[in-house]
Amino acid sequence: MAELLAQLWALVTAPFHDPRVAAAVPAFVVSWLIGNRNTALVCSVIAFCTINLIIWLSAIPASGAYQLPVEAAAGVGAGMALMGVHGMQDRVQQVNFKSIASSIADAIRGKR
Repeated sequence: MAELLAQLWALVTAPFHDPRVAAAVPAFVVSWLIGNRNTALVCSVIAFCTINLIIWLSAIPASGAYQLPVEAAAGVGAGMALMGVHGMQDRVQQVNFKSIASSIADAIRGKR
């Protein structure tokens, strides 16, 4: 029985060896638990797509080995859900088109 459970565990956790999946799943779960159910999928897609940039910025050697372990990628994805993505969403929803248009018009006229 223990061998069967070990094989099942290896099968279930196999996708999480990819840092992109390891970042996307916690981003989705944390976003869902926060209560932002409408944007949970968007948050996970953003985490999936941007984790490669974060890995690249962490100085990948010429061999191509990941410098960012999958545990850290999971933390980055959860952090994106907590701070960045939903903070941006709130700011975007607060944007008023009329105030942006008047600011642009004032800038063109030279008023500040």
